[in-house]
Amino acid sequence: MASFVGTHFLAISAVLSMVLSLSSAVDFNYPAAFNFGDSNSDTGGLIAGLGVELNPPNGKTYFKKPSGRFCNGRLIVDFLSKSRSLYVLLQDLFFWLVDSENLRFGVVDAMDLPFLNSYLDSIGRPNFRRGCNFAAAGSTVLPATASAVSPFSFGVQVAQFFRFKERVLELLANKGHKLDKYIPAEDFFNQGLYMFDIGQNDLAVAFYSKTEVQVVASIPTILLEFETGIKKLYDQGARRFWIHNTGPLGCLPQNIAVFGKDPSKLDELGCDSKVPPQCAVDMEVHH
Repeated sequence: MASFVGTHFLAISAVLSMVLSLSSAVDFNYPAAFNFGDSNSDTGGLIAGLGVELNPPNGKTYFKKPSGRFCNGRLIVDFLSKSRSLYVLLQDLFFWLVDSENLRFGVVDAMDLPFLNSYLDSIGRPNFRRGCNFAAAGSTVLPATASAVSPFSFGVQVAQFFRFKERVLELLANKGHKLDKYIPAEDFFNQGLYMFDIGQNDLAVAFYSKTEVQVVASIPTILLEFETGIKKLYDQGARRFWIHNTGPLGCLPQNIAVFGKDPSKLDELGCDSKVPPQCAVDMEVHH
């Protein structure tokens, strides 16, 4: 753990120093954010959509109870939605990495946007004024199969967004409505930030049933499906995009548990860097 923290401390410190001069040029001062993804950015979608139960230790460090996130604290989307500048974002992520209990060390949050409510979570008067989260854990870019963890694939999430936008515009057209503080203004859809963190499940899960050749061969199809969704959003007026790449597959807990039992195969971050098929696919996707 000490090695992990020390390595990340140095890495994030270096990044912080490099972006300090850019902090005034790059910001996240958008009126709203619309997020699409899997468990890396799900703030309650799968739990609400399927009615499944999420138990501790999920949520224990920040929310003090399960919050719909498959995480012990906050997700990157939570930091993005609250950071008005790239510097503040990286600063927040730095303290998040070095402090396992998510303490703030005196750093003040840049409270720009609230945490994004899940589109599927209708309990407790959800507020979508500053955006909406369509992500659901287990989701894939490709259409879901019968055995998929989540039926809410990328195409479904994009369709949900269109339904969301259509309904918002219908409500806004009703001059007698009193929903301004709960739903986005019409121009928020054009001015908002569209965030994407999906595709990891398409690759990671495939290794348990397909060969390396088959997984690599599926990448163009995955990218085409993703491109199709992006184009649909663009045609609806989306112009500002934040797209996450897939993370190193050898760092996924399930892969470490299966393939990383030999400490000699783990790198300095504790990730399995010795699984040839996964390394090859990492290089293919990131290229």
